[in-house]
Amino acid sequence: ITGEQIFEETEDLEAGESLNLGIGSAALVYDNSFFGATSPVLGQRYRLEVAPTIGSIGYAGVLADYRRYLLPVRPFTLAARLMHYGRYGGGAEDSRLQPLFLGYPGLIRGYSLGSFDASECDPAPGADPNSCPVFDQLLGSRMAIANLELRFPLFGVLGIGTGYYGAFPLEFAVFGDAGLAWDSNNEPSIFGSGTREPVYSAGFGLRINLLGFAIAEVDLVRPFDRPGKGWIWQFELQPGF
Repeated sequence: ITGEQIFEETEDLEAGESLNLGIGSAALVYDNSFFGATSPVLGQRYRLEVAPTIGSIGYAGVLADYRRYLLPVRPFTLAARLMHYGRYGGGAEDSRLQPLFLGYPGLIRGYSLGSFDASECDPAPGADPNSCPVFDQLLGSRMAIANLELRFPLFGVLGIGTGYYGAFPLEFAVFGDAGLAWDSNNEPSIFGSGTREPVYSAGFGLRINLLGFAIAEVDLVRPFDRPGKGWIWQFELQPGF
């Protein structure tokens, strides 16, 4: 091995047309939640937002996000979220836009992009051989999400240390997630004539406050709509919803 370059090839490719876009937004926001060391523990918050995009592509992004936190028995918090986000208008499904994706860790756990492999793809007879139904069900121009979680300070409940969080701000959570993504070619089955079904997952995890710099979450989650997968581990840096 000499380290000498033995081959070089340069190819000029056509670039797509440039896009000129203008974006604005208006939102109604309410928040009286009390945020603990790793996630909200009491109160409620919501956001209703409309964000029109004009120019080369025209559509409006619509967001409705409602979250409620109850303390039925201290220090246990029951957290719930209902959310819808969708693109509406003539350009909502323009091929130059990336589809919305349900599997981000902050939305539906157990379906993250990096957890899929080719062995899970099994196109139906006559379908595009390059398609992957188990992944494609997470894509669309509109989505609806529901999350339910029971969270509590682990050391505080075990009596290790003093105060609400005990010796260290470590939160344990048991959760269930549900989500649905759709577009004009894949209507939801709940509307009667469509075929797109919701996806579900459940599991439990730990959140830890890393000295105030970040919040880390480690989950063991079971995605129910991935036939080739059982329980999987998932890691992210984010507070609880």
